[in-house]
Amino acid sequence: MKRFFAAAVCLCMLLSLLAGCASPAQQQAIPTAAPEETPQPSEAPTALFVPGTYEGTGTGFGGELKVSVEVDEASILSVTILENRETAGVADPALEKIPAAIVENQTLAIDAISGCTFASKAILDAVTAALTPVCSDMNALQEAVKQDAASSETIELSTDVVVIGAGGAGLSAATEAVEAGASVIVLEKMPAIGGNTIRAGSALNAADPERQKSIEMTDLERETIKGILAAEPRDDYMAQWQKTLSEEFSAYEAAGSTYLFDSPSLHKLQTYMGGDYVGNPEIIDVFCDNALAGVEFLSKYGALWQDGVTAAMGATWKRSHNPQLIYGSKGATFIYPLRDFLERQEDCQIFVDHKAEHLIMDNGVCTGVSGTTTDGQPFVVSALSVVIAAGGFSANVEMREQYNKHWATLNENVGTSNHPGATGDGITMALEIGANLVGMEWIQLTPWGSKAIPQAAIDNQIFVNKEGERFINEDNRRDVMAAEALKQTDSTFFLIYDGHIIVDGVSQTGNKMDERVGQDLDGEMIYKADTLEDLATQIGVPYEALQKTVDDFNACVDGSAADPLGRSLYDQKIDKAPFYASKTFPVVHHTMGGIEINPSTEVLDGAGNVIPGLYAAGETTGGVHGSNRLGGNAIADIFVFGRIAGQSAAAQALSLAPAA
Repeated sequence: MKRFFAAAVCLCMLLSLLAGCASPAQQQAIPTAAPEETPQPSEAPTALFVPGTYEGTGTGFGGELKVSVEVDEASILSVTILENRETAGVADPALEKIPAAIVENQTLAIDAISGCTFASKAILDAVTAALTPVCSDMNALQEAVKQDAASSETIELSTDVVVIGAGGAGLSAATEAVEAGASVIVLEKMPAIGGNTIRAGSALNAADPERQKSIEMTDLERETIKGILAAEPRDDYMAQWQKTLSEEFSAYEAAGSTYLFDSPSLHKLQTYMGGDYVGNPEIIDVFCDNALAGVEFLSKYGALWQDGVTAAMGATWKRSHNPQLIYGSKGATFIYPLRDFLERQEDCQIFVDHKAEHLIMDNGVCTGVSGTTTDGQPFVVSALSVVIAAGGFSANVEMREQYNKHWATLNENVGTSNHPGATGDGITMALEIGANLVGMEWIQLTPWGSKAIPQAAIDNQIFVNKEGERFINEDNRRDVMAAEALKQTDSTFFLIYDGHIIVDGVSQTGNKMDERVGQDLDGEMIYKADTLEDLATQIGVPYEALQKTVDDFNACVDGSAADPLGRSLYDQKIDKAPFYASKTFPVVHHTMGGIEINPSTEVLDGAGNVIPGLYAAGETTGGVHGSNRLGGNAIADIFVFGRIAGQSAAAQALSLAPAA
């Protein structure tokens, strides 16, 4: 697929220099090709630079970032990233655009790329460090360049299917639509594709007996199933799921099986009950029946999977599928196989920096979308069907406060693990044309932030407060864990983990933990020590209390004691140096409410009628997760309903397209 841009989109608005650039004392430039004698300013008063090639370093989210800067007497000729440890996919826009913008505009007054602030600042710091010793007037490099006004001419495009959002739901919808023979345009308001999905540290939930056969089932897990079967059914769907589960589990026990039992019926019941029966059982039925097909769908396009399954934090069952890190991170593996496929398709165009703002309606039928590019140029895309896959509203403080009914506050003092583009645009557009919204008050906090965590699987971690004690069973629901975390001193706690999941400084999910040790990650912090005593000293908790907490947990792992907090998911003891602690706190993580859809992902209005031509999938929708999303269900959700949306939208479009 060729990337088409309707206008020359400015790489960054050059308005002001980022604060906090490194000083020469902090970061030493390394000349790699300098003249034999450095001329004094008095000898060459008109020269801005000493010609040559110089190196400098800055600190990004993943650690040290190094650049090479080539200059002649009057200009910056090139900026090259030599080394970086930033997250694959997430930092790419900054790595590509900031160096180009510096050279094109001959200034360091470059705004950070939205969603890539750590990497943007690291590049600017590194270039500043490289040039400060050899520039006669650094102030000249701080001057912003006036931008040309954007064209007021409207860009007009047309296609069979237009998809709003290029995260997991949007790209899976685009893939299915292209495979069905439809032409597709994908609109993404951010400077790069991926949305929240590319940042995902979690996994994809799906009942998968073949992978689960390697796991021995515990007595606690057997009792969990029996408890689910004994629950009073809330409706006919639940009664049928229990009937099916009873038959499946009876056959399992009759066969003398000992591996971890699972099935779509168990997944349905845990999703429905875990969401306090708020979810739409008709939607949940489709969701869990098609979850494993989502794994197979990604495999078809090149994703590879780790052996076995884990339990993502808040998953409540070991059915979370983890991709191999061939693209650098879990999130990249969920996105890049689809990207690679779409890039080869002539009938698919992806427009980044294009913000969809309004749906176009014609006699009650959705026929396209209008919006504005990052540089301010209007555009219109006419289409035979429209898919909204624009994500949730975790990063929209005003919207969070508008709908919040269950937390004391979700104001600007409460952070989010989501990317800055998660502002509920798709929901706003749908509401504007009469779509119905469901479950908007259900806003999920994750007990921990996103920057200092090693991985989302909970098996090998414990939560410890500032008193050095555990305060919750870590395999509990996310909302319950977040509520308990907020009750701890300063609403802060530590994840404690060790060398079982951090090998050579890197976590099992590809996070470069050692590179982040000691960094202030927006208030979060990672600590590392060779002993628990040293770790306790670093994080300021009583060593005796921490040691006892770890000893008690290890006794639960080896079965010599039962967990008084009720935890049932374990893997390794915490006994392998080095030991780690991540200081963290609850943040907004997922919004369960959104646009109401039917099982075919058609958008419904307030009277329950289908809005023709309009489909929705992913976190922009409501009804799947109820009041609480199980960990690992979001990734399954976006691929199940993203695929269905693409199939449905393509079928609609192709039925309306004129015969060739």
